[in-house]
Amino acid sequence: MTLRLPTFVSIALSAVALLFTSACSGDSGSTPTGPAAPHGGAPSVAGVDFDGPSTMSAFDRGRFERGRAQFQKKYKPSEGLGPLYNAVSCESCHSAPTLGGSAPLYRNFYVAMAGEPNTPLQPQFPLPGLPSLVVPAFGDLTSLTHTLTGGRPTIPATWFGLDVHVAQRGSIPTFGVGLFEFVSDATIVANSDPDDLDGDGISGRYNTEAGAIGRFGIKAQANNIESFTRAPLMNQMGISSNPFRGTGSVVSLGGARQGTANPFVPLIDSDGVPDPEIAHDDLGDLIFFASNLPAPKKQPLDAAATHGEQLFGQIGCVLCHVPSLPSTRGPVEAYTDLLLHDMGPALADQMSLGIPQSSSISPEHTGDEFRTAPLWGVSSHPPFLHDGRAETLEEAILAHGGEATAITATFQALSPADRDDLITFLEKL
Repeated sequence: MTLRLPTFVSIALSAVALLFTSACSGDSGSTPTGPAAPHGGAPSVAGVDFDGPSTMSAFDRGRFERGRAQFQKKYKPSEGLGPLYNAVSCESCHSAPTLGGSAPLYRNFYVAMAGEPNTPLQPQFPLPGLPSLVVPAFGDLTSLTHTLTGGRPTIPATWFGLDVHVAQRGSIPTFGVGLFEFVSDATIVANSDPDDLDGDGISGRYNTEAGAIGRFGIKAQANNIESFTRAPLMNQMGISSNPFRGTGSVVSLGGARQGTANPFVPLIDSDGVPDPEIAHDDLGDLIFFASNLPAPKKQPLDAAATHGEQLFGQIGCVLCHVPSLPSTRGPVEAYTDLLLHDMGPALADQMSLGIPQSSSISPEHTGDEFRTAPLWGVSSHPPFLHDGRAETLEEAILAHGGEATAITATFQALSPADRDDLITFLEKL
């Protein structure tokens, strides 16, 4: 059954072509799609302990285990699930190859925004009737109570003359991401080159959230783990929360029942369950768990992988996938610069999040850009790219355009043996 929309929404939708209705069909017209079926058994990473740091104190181990339980908790309607949602737990989308990872393709979700990212006087906005850019797969917009009879709302190609931009998103692995909070702003700024002053064709720039430099999310739109945690709790599960580090005034939702207009204030909904729907201490434990999941460790390199590492540097991959960033907790070997880069028109989704660093050669929005994806443990998280369209690492490399066009062409010109060695290197990260 399709999701019933409010009358003013239904009237407008009836006059336009619909892009898709199925929650998992992947049939989205011009929307980028991934492979037709999810990958098989989840791979593992040899020699990596995904159960948490072994050096924790007994007190912190208790917090970590309580946070793990919150991560695995399956919310019920009586506990605040919905009324609109895509999943019932964090684990639902972060369990491959083990707890805290990513998810197979079938867990992809849709995001949609009306309007263009480059019109400040007419900023982009979620579709009327929906609480955020995340399109819910379950729930009923006409009901204030939880229901199992709803389905994903139809998404129009236009909204009162404005184009509607639609894309898929895959789940982002959370291993090691807490370390990004210990990478200084100065380090991120030092790696940025928004005007490409060195002329190498790479113009990475930082993104910001409420004025603070971003580190987390597909577009580096979140500054800290708390923001990175509370937003999906609300947008994916409909679980309201109060800020853990301080308080603010209640956000006005403008009639929507749930949303993340400002992640630093209490988030509320109207499903009949008292807000906040996750207790302060439980939220703190969840943030602690997400902050302390250990990072994947590079496996020993054989001759092929060592050669592949050399090629990775020689052809220029390291210009964006910086092997190591200094932090107050030591080197963070994530193979990312945490910066935004133009990946070319084939990958661009024309949805802008955050306020990016000013640039004389790039627009004042992030519709064409994505954060450099960390590569540690990358082979454990297929399919690849932000929407899972690449089934293999080689397909993901070849899809790089924009700033990476020349580097991609150089990779393509390598001998098959050299390309295999470079992929072998990536599989060791």
